[in-house]
Amino acid sequence: MSVIVAKRTGTDPGRTSQHRVWSRLIEALGSRGWILLVLFLVLLVAASIVPDVFAPHDHETQNLRARLLAPGESSPDGLHLLGTDSLGRDLFSRMVIGTRLTMFIAVTATLIGAAIGVLFGLLGGYFGGRTDRLLMRLGEAQTAMPMFLVAILLLSLLGPSVGILLVVLPCLVWPIFARVVRAEALRLREETFIEASVATGCSTSTILGRHLLPNVAPRILVLCVVEIGHVMLSEAGLSFLGVGVQPPDTTWGLLISEGRPLLAVAWWLTILPGVLLGITVLVLNLLGRYWESRSGAAG
Repeated sequence: MSVIVAKRTGTDPGRTSQHRVWSRLIEALGSRGWILLVLFLVLLVAASIVPDVFAPHDHETQNLRARLLAPGESSPDGLHLLGTDSLGRDLFSRMVIGTRLTMFIAVTATLIGAAIGVLFGLLGGYFGGRTDRLLMRLGEAQTAMPMFLVAILLLSLLGPSVGILLVVLPCLVWPIFARVVRAEALRLREETFIEASVATGCSTSTILGRHLLPNVAPRILVLCVVEIGHVMLSEAGLSFLGVGVQPPDTTWGLLISEGRPLLAVAWWLTILPGVLLGITVLVLNLLGRYWESRSGAAG
């Protein structure tokens, strides 16, 4: 029955059910829940800026006598809250240190993709016609390709590095920003204040930068928050497959990959970084959906 109603109203039943799930999660969180989510993100940002303050041990110090200690066990070096890896390095300290590069890659790649997508979306939505068709066909062509597989191919050919990741990962997200911004620009260009700006002789750059961009900024902010989590998952997937970040650098995805061969005897090496990654992505999605619902209600 819901499918028939969805067809008549032009809505996507899958998207509608997904929206209901997010709405119920948002409603289930009280004021204290939102405070905890924001506090969690604040701690992550702080750990990425000053990781040495949060790391109880040196993340590079090896101690083979303390190898593969379970979470909560101690060694002569002290308590290992989340255990140790195959070289005796403290897992909690490595996860804290890995926060910096994980956050840096995710935020930087998302901002680069957002800049490209916002520019294309504003140009396509405002000018329309051939410009719009060209830019949108470019985005659709890229979306039609299995970009994750293309990323694996490029990283395999060019060599895995942080620099190459910052070139490849924005390609996964810019079409999303372009479509959303284009839709907003198409709607806003018919508004009276845009017509007044054109009539008074404002330049195109002024209209785009001072009139259209501020009005689409809330949607861009929401997308950035959500897409940071998606980029984190993409980076973790590439690192897990061995074409992402390489040692001695550390990210959560690399920690998951390094612990995979020891999953049967040291589950914490893979499970705990994976849990941290999953919680972070969930928190970012919840905050993004919440801000979207609030801005929509305000609008």
